[in-house]
Amino acid sequence: IAGETVLTASPSSLQMDKASIIKDAIEYIQQLQAEERQMEAEVSALESATGAEDDCDGGLSVDQVSSAQRKKVKRALSVSSMNDALLAAAATVASPPVEVLELRVSEVSEKVLVVSVTCSKQRDAMTKVCRALEELRLRVITANITSVSGCLMHTLFVEVDEMDRFEMKETVEAALSQLDSTGSPPLSSMSY
Repeated sequence: IAGETVLTASPSSLQMDKASIIKDAIEYIQQLQAEERQMEAEVSALESATGAEDDCDGGLSVDQVSSAQRKKVKRALSVSSMNDALLAAAATVASPPVEVLELRVSEVSEKVLVVSVTCSKQRDAMTKVCRALEELRLRVITANITSVSGCLMHTLFVEVDEMDRFEMKETVEAALSQLDSTGSPPLSSMSY
């Protein structure tokens, strides 16, 4: 059911790779959290507008009920605010540059290439490399990310029409050169 929700929320996800689906799911969750906060604020405003004369649920007054609900709303808002603050802080803290250690492109068949990017395992390295590869709009058959000995290996099987492995390597090099990889070796020296 959870998978159906993501696909329903993002109908174009059938044509995207796993990283795009995860990104869309995160954005959808954040949108739902924002809607939840807005509804809780509206409920709180409506409850504070009602009079204390009416009794409800086992003799509790509206003030008692709304006080308890306001505490719940405040707790929920403080948790949401903490999450928002953590996300904002993570975005503002500069992450270390991505160090690309190796780029290999190999032919599997006439129309299938394997693109393998190995980089040092640092904070946000996986996200940055996935984002750079996603922007290429490749027709990914399958993708795999493996963590081994302080390195991350991104392996993609890509379907191509008329692009050979050398053209693909140049395309991927160009995308990776857009990363803030000041400590990376020159991409042109990487193996095929």
